[in-house]
Amino acid sequence: MTPLWTLGSLHVTPYSLMILLGALAGVALSLRKKEIRPLLPAVILGALIVGHAAWVLFCPYDLEAYEGKLFMLLRPWDGGYTLYGALLGGALGALIAGKLSGVRWLDALDALAPGACASIFFARIGEVFTGEGIGRITEVDWTHFFPLSVCAYQDEYFEEWRYIVWFWEALAALILLIVLLKNEKKAFPGRQTAVFLMVLGTTQILLEQMRRDHYLRLIVFVRVNQLAALATLIIVLVALLIRRKPGKTKVIWCLVTLVLASLADMASEFVFDKYEYAPWLYLSMPLAVLACSAMLWTWKKQKGLLPAVLLCVVTAALLIGYASRNWDEIELEPVDDLVRFAILYATMVVDLVCIGLTIHLNLQPKKE
Repeated sequence: MTPLWTLGSLHVTPYSLMILLGALAGVALSLRKKEIRPLLPAVILGALIVGHAAWVLFCPYDLEAYEGKLFMLLRPWDGGYTLYGALLGGALGALIAGKLSGVRWLDALDALAPGACASIFFARIGEVFTGEGIGRITEVDWTHFFPLSVCAYQDEYFEEWRYIVWFWEALAALILLIVLLKNEKKAFPGRQTAVFLMVLGTTQILLEQMRRDHYLRLIVFVRVNQLAALATLIIVLVALLIRRKPGKTKVIWCLVTLVLASLADMASEFVFDKYEYAPWLYLSMPLAVLACSAMLWTWKKQKGLLPAVLLCVVTAALLIGYASRNWDEIELEPVDDLVRFAILYATMVVDLVCIGLTIHLNLQPKKE
């Protein structure tokens, strides 16, 4: 990447500039809360150290070019960070500094959540300059426009268009930031943190699988961020279940459904690459939507009737559309991009609805 300018041995690239802007935006949002201002140095330091260490641990590149992993750990300015590593480091920094300054950990995390969204937003925008955050090649002409795809390569004879993922991840972070700021005044301890982690986890599980870069893949098709998001989601949901006193049956049903829906998101990776399994995978996704619809139906007293009806209609449409395809043929042709994206985004919408209901049922202030 061509640097914008050079300060001695330090090269300032467009991506590093976006990371800096994200850090400044995050700090600016966090400074609004006076009680956490003393915590910010520890939070930033923790995010840098753990975020870089996690990247070194799962680094996909040839480490023989360096003097071992320890050498890379000592050079964070060379780049390389992971999202959940940075979040973990920031949370640990807030915990340690909070203990020393008498600030409750949940209060600190709630105050830091909007700033984290801003940092993620700028980091995703910065992927424009690194060539990361792109999906597979699309040969369908009607998809050749921003923000659905970008021209990754072009000469006088050939154009290669690829789906873009960084835009949707940046948009998800921006929307989450707006939601957190809007509900900031009426939130109680833990709500902002739970909303942030649950929504971020769901969008990461789905959107990360659409990438076709080789950044931090744990195995062939599973990314480190996907597993970290799923683990974080489960931890948050278990914490909510422990905190919840009455009405655990509904809560357990909600948590199980949400985890299953998230696993369905990860399974949909095969929809892009394993066409021989596509019939069963495509059928399993509408069934997951149907399960979520049934869950919403049981909560009609919680104003869940209308969403349940709508989701049932969507499920029926997906099932009919699926059944109308070449079901009787032994060799199925790959399904078109429109159906793929419709099912993927429908699955994410269902997850987000489940998250909203989970928050509604679990994050109510405790009655004295």
